Amino acid sequence: MRSTIDDLVPFGMRRIPAFLLSVSCLGAAAQGVVPCDKPVRFTAGWFAAPELDNTKSSTEVTAIGASVRGKGTQIGHVVVQTKLEVLPQAACAGGFVVHLEYVKPVLRVANEFPPDSCAYGRVLHHENTHVEIYREVARQFRELEYPWPQAAKSAAILAYAKVELNRLMQAQVRFDSPEEYAKNQTLCGGEILRLVKAAAPPRSVQKPG
Repeated sequence: MRSTIDDLVPFGMRRIPAFLLSVSCLGAAAQGVVPCDKPVRFTAGWFAAPELDNTKSSTEVTAIGASVRGKGTQIGHVVVQTKLEVLPQAACAGGFVVHLEYVKPVLRVANEFPPDSCAYGRVLHHENTHVEIYREVARQFRELEYPWPQAAKSAAILAYAKVELNRLMQAQVRFDSPEEYAKNQTLCGGEILRLVKAAAPPRSVQKPG
């Protein structure tokens, strides 16, 4: 996810996923509550329109996304907290629901890019594509089927949900391909690359020992 020019990362998803994992034990079923016809259900909330932030410099944007591997200057990213919960099903007895929630999404474009510029529009389009991928991940998460329903335990369900969510999230990595970055460097008459290079901190010079 790096460009080939000056070791810069023009832009990218730069997620900071913080899994807030909670597991609730299933207590005794109340009298009169019917057994669950499906022992494990998967649900996901809607990825809301992110807060748009164009107030921070590329240095600040890079620092916020510093937990993501890779070197270079970030000029845009989507940051969101991901919450997974395993809870008893409320309407029936003996089942669990696995819920995925996206909390406080923020889409940032570095302030070196004026909002009326072609480069800003292109970075914004790239990051909004990441938002749409998040929504597709949520749709596919809702369709998951737990493979061992007769032996469903909350901790095992949670472990399975984490693995499957990570698998679905690989769509974000595939989108941040070298081809995607190369294409965006050539658009807008090279404006993106010029602004990225201008925003990059100077390299340190190694003196001979």
